[in-house]
Amino acid sequence: MKKTSDKHYGYAGNILRINLTDNKIWIEPTEKYANRWIGGRAINTWILLNELDPEVKWNDPQNLLTFGVGVLVGTLAPGACRISVDTKNVFNDGIGSANVGGFFGAELKFAGFDNIVISGKAKNPVYIWICNGKIEIRNADSIWGKTTWETEREIRQNLNDEKIRVAAIGPAGENLVKSACIIADRGCAAGGSGCGAVMGSKNLKAIAVRGKRSIEVAQPDRFMIAVDKEMGKINKWQLINEIREKGYYGAMGGRLDSPSWEQGYRPVRNGQDEHWGKDKIAKIAEQEIKKYRKATVACFSCPISCKPWMDIKEGPYKVQGEGWWNNSANSYCTKIDNTNLEAAIYAHLLTNQLGLDGDNAAQAISWAFECYEKGLITKKETDGLELVWGNYQVMIEMLKKLAYREGFGDFLADGALKAAEKLGKNSEKFVIHVKGQDSLDGIRINKGWGFGIILSPVAGRHLRGSLNGFWLRSDRPINSYENVPEDIYYNQKKKAVQDMLGLCSYVYGQTVDDWVELFSSATGRLLSKDELLHIGLQTHNLEKAFNTIHAGFDRNDDYPCKRYYNEPVKSGPYKGEHIDHEIWDRMLDTIYRLHGWDIETGWQTRKGLEKIGLNDIANKLEKENRLK
Repeated sequence: MKKTSDKHYGYAGNILRINLTDNKIWIEPTEKYANRWIGGRAINTWILLNELDPEVKWNDPQNLLTFGVGVLVGTLAPGACRISVDTKNVFNDGIGSANVGGFFGAELKFAGFDNIVISGKAKNPVYIWICNGKIEIRNADSIWGKTTWETEREIRQNLNDEKIRVAAIGPAGENLVKSACIIADRGCAAGGSGCGAVMGSKNLKAIAVRGKRSIEVAQPDRFMIAVDKEMGKINKWQLINEIREKGYYGAMGGRLDSPSWEQGYRPVRNGQDEHWGKDKIAKIAEQEIKKYRKATVACFSCPISCKPWMDIKEGPYKVQGEGWWNNSANSYCTKIDNTNLEAAIYAHLLTNQLGLDGDNAAQAISWAFECYEKGLITKKETDGLELVWGNYQVMIEMLKKLAYREGFGDFLADGALKAAEKLGKNSEKFVIHVKGQDSLDGIRINKGWGFGIILSPVAGRHLRGSLNGFWLRSDRPINSYENVPEDIYYNQKKKAVQDMLGLCSYVYGQTVDDWVELFSSATGRLLSKDELLHIGLQTHNLEKAFNTIHAGFDRNDDYPCKRYYNEPVKSGPYKGEHIDHEIWDRMLDTIYRLHGWDIETGWQTRKGLEKIGLNDIANKLEKENRLK
């Protein structure tokens, strides 16, 4: 990072460390890590890999919970709003990672910090108050047990400032439910990996931030030229005006004619199929969703405005709040075969309040629905609830039971795979998971999408290197295996760079060359495209090493779950589409070779790591006897 006197161009310049066990607070310079790891997710991962003992469990006080704001966040770079949250994955002990937008990340930098590293466990519930470089650990007894929305409202009222930004857990995180997430700005979820449960295990209810500092860029004129160039490209995008009017779902995934309904992204009835009938799609598509969409809203420095503001004005599901995504349609509609849109919108906003990651929670619930369908569980086990497909009242009740670990909700609270181990009866074959983590997505049709999800270091999260319809080569069918390993390898590097910079995936049209110009003019640090992607490659290998050391993952963990690996799609235009086992093995061989990993075990090799400048990681793996 470039620095003159006390100025850190593009950065706040400080990393905040807090040990909640003894209330110790200290600060270290960001440059200690940024010169090698740029920022955001990469700095978080480096700290976790080097400071976390493999014997430490996710709910031990010694576990670390890290927040890393992207380097460009706090500037005018289009879509620069993202903050990475990294810790130990509650589902499998591997790397746990989430990424969230909104305004919290920018506010944290304005308050003086690029990263936060939290260790220890408070004796009683607390929240952290950060204001213009000053830090307090405050009593949270009055907000413990409250929803994320109530928590934000009460903190703002108590501190008499409506501009405070809050990242909080809800009841799910307090109760250590593994599908718990962290909610920022009421509707932005740091989902996956159980980050909310880790936060709850530390008795940490929230982090509240207020900052009035500014982020300076090294070359303002050059930087603004790069910003203007980006805005010109964005404004010429053919769908931009429609997205600003309808939000992402309304303009793209929610169109009745959207290819996404037939290309396997939306599992039906717990993944028994990947095709839903047009009559059902029509009930939750754009022509219906628009009845409840009041406006669209944007995150910090976002020119897209992709989030719809939903408003159900009356009835049993009266509610309003931001967000409705393709994921929402999967979680609360196709997964359990529900076509009641008002109930689905209510469920989406309820998960935000409860602090549940809808992707993980819906998978555990839909697995239970299938077990009920097949007679493996009855009303005796489900607290009298009828888990029949389409029963949206039960879906909503199950979300509440899950968040509060009540009755049958407690049975599901550690995820579907753990529940299946307890239930037995061969129910594990119905669990849709990656490396133990409940997974939202169908993978049998779009092979690039599926391969990227299974190979994701954070186990089944589709924004970590997968190829969706917008990134596919135009001359390649959606179900083609062609060049999939090569393209996934590239996107693994690219997504790491995106998270280091704090840029949102929904800002279309940006290239790595554009990112280089924004980064260089903001920080004054000259890096080429290849150099930036090289750091992305190193970051991916840091996460791979963490997984090998802490979770023992190997080649056997890079295959789909039993259902997706062995069962074909049952209906629709891609009926019969399936995973070819021989091709999958060849794709694994190819991507391992590209990374320089061992073909037989999937582990990293000294030669491969030294080739990319990670000699120190090779030594660490060798010390743990996890190097080939």
